[in-house]
Amino acid sequence: MKNKFFPVTLLQRSAWVWPAVVLCLSSASAWAQASKESSATAPVNVSIEAYGDLFAKATPVASHLSKVFIYRPNAVPTPQPINIYLDGRYHTSLLKGGFSEFCAIPGAVSMQVALDDASRQHLGKQEAGQRLQFDPGRILYLRLQESTYAPPSVQVVSAAAAQMELKNTRRQIHTVSRAKAVRECEDGVEAPPPPAPILAPVAALLPKPAPERKYALETDALFEFGKAELRASGYNAIELMVQKVKSEFKTVERIRVVGYTDAIGPKKLNRKLSEDRAATVAEQIRAGGLHASKGIQTEGRGALELVKTDCANQPTPKNKQCHAPNRRVEIIVLGARR
Repeated sequence: MKNKFFPVTLLQRSAWVWPAVVLCLSSASAWAQASKESSATAPVNVSIEAYGDLFAKATPVASHLSKVFIYRPNAVPTPQPINIYLDGRYHTSLLKGGFSEFCAIPGAVSMQVALDDASRQHLGKQEAGQRLQFDPGRILYLRLQESTYAPPSVQVVSAAAAQMELKNTRRQIHTVSRAKAVRECEDGVEAPPPPAPILAPVAALLPKPAPERKYALETDALFEFGKAELRASGYNAIELMVQKVKSEFKTVERIRVVGYTDAIGPKKLNRKLSEDRAATVAEQIRAGGLHASKGIQTEGRGALELVKTDCANQPTPKNKQCHAPNRRVEIIVLGARR
């Protein structure tokens, strides 16, 4: 009996094998395509930038918020980050040359500052920190202070000093604040500078001095040479001067009586003589009924301020006569003139 299955020729075998080969190649191609698509959607390593833009300028803040700049200069003793906490809540990690700008609810805040706090299990947030006051509508500038001998801290600095240092720092952008006090900033309107006051001339602003009048009496008519007791003629000379002042002034505010001598004799003796003569004249002015609301002052200046300087200083009659203009008493009266 013949076999009902016909023998397979070589050509027939090839016809059977070929679809299998095509199927294998198709599967391999599909696997390669799937591998390519799979690798295209697989996660890749992403680089997180720590720094943003350089500091530009500080804009005004809305009146119901406070704005704070805290920065860390480039020159620091250690590269580890410094964690900043507000009332125990994480705000940022400052690297060298970085700054953080944020707005907050006005009020008192405790700021904790901790170096390399991640290695301490973030215990820095449990410290008491530094007490700071955030004022509404104001900008507060804080600089990190670091030392190899003490923990870091913050220092309040002036706007001018801070902005000079901030020019060399960049914004920290690699962390997100979790502090409850932090709010999104709202810019305020910068108040225009007040108008310049209209200034009156300086002379108009100064108090006007009381009118002044100087009277000079020759001491040779008042005193003997070298003495401080009045001559009889001296009483009359002072009385005439008192009457003249009364006629020229409605009120007298102050009177200064200054005595002078010549340059003959010792300076110390001349100074004492001039003081005594001024006191004598002042006493006689009071006796004549001339009173000053702010008193009568006396001064002795000896041979200072000579009005005649070409006289010799030997005690000769000629020199005494030459020096006569230098021996005088001046009465300076201040008050309201008639």
